[in-house]
Amino acid sequence: MVRDDSPEATSARLETPCQEVYRALQRGMQTADHLHDVAAWKREADLHLHRHMTRRDAMEDLKQLNPEMEDDDDLGLPMSGLILHLPEDVIRIWHTADSKIPKPTTEAKLRFVNQLSERAIPLIGPGELDLGLPELLPKPHATNNVILQWTAEGSVITRFDLVRPVGVQGGQVAIDWRLSLLGRYTQLPDLQYRLRDGLEGIGEAQAP
Repeated sequence: MVRDDSPEATSARLETPCQEVYRALQRGMQTADHLHDVAAWKREADLHLHRHMTRRDAMEDLKQLNPEMEDDDDLGLPMSGLILHLPEDVIRIWHTADSKIPKPTTEAKLRFVNQLSERAIPLIGPGELDLGLPELLPKPHATNNVILQWTAEGSVITRFDLVRPVGVQGGQVAIDWRLSLLGRYTQLPDLQYRLRDGLEGIGEAQAP
């Protein structure tokens, strides 16, 4: 049976990783805020740095998922990306300022967003008709490629969507489906911030 890439099936497969990513981003923003406060930097002066600090700290919390960091940030100043390779799915974690996802400009990212709509992928199971003509069936990706698209205002996550891309249209990523996950995770207990080991000494010289 062909893998089910519907929003319901995909979100069920990715429930635990998505929740871990949400908490890691929350903690990452807390760490970025702390470091900016210690240095007396204004976040607005360099949003790219704040997002980079966020994703760098998030990598520490996501080590068990073996995240990769994207070096070519080509989707706009606020964008910071991580990649998670899972058995059936690949997740790119991208920050955007609004709901539109700009067209990627690298070959790897264009390949990532170019995939069949899940509605075009036939599901053949027990009792279903198999025409026996596999050469006529569309060939899905080996993995289901999805984007965890998040937006933050200040240090508050205001968008956390699971998005399945299907190519590019009109200068932006075309969307197969979009599923908001924010409501699921805003009910989680507040994350209490604690300095990660190795950061305790930062700023101590300024203490009375």
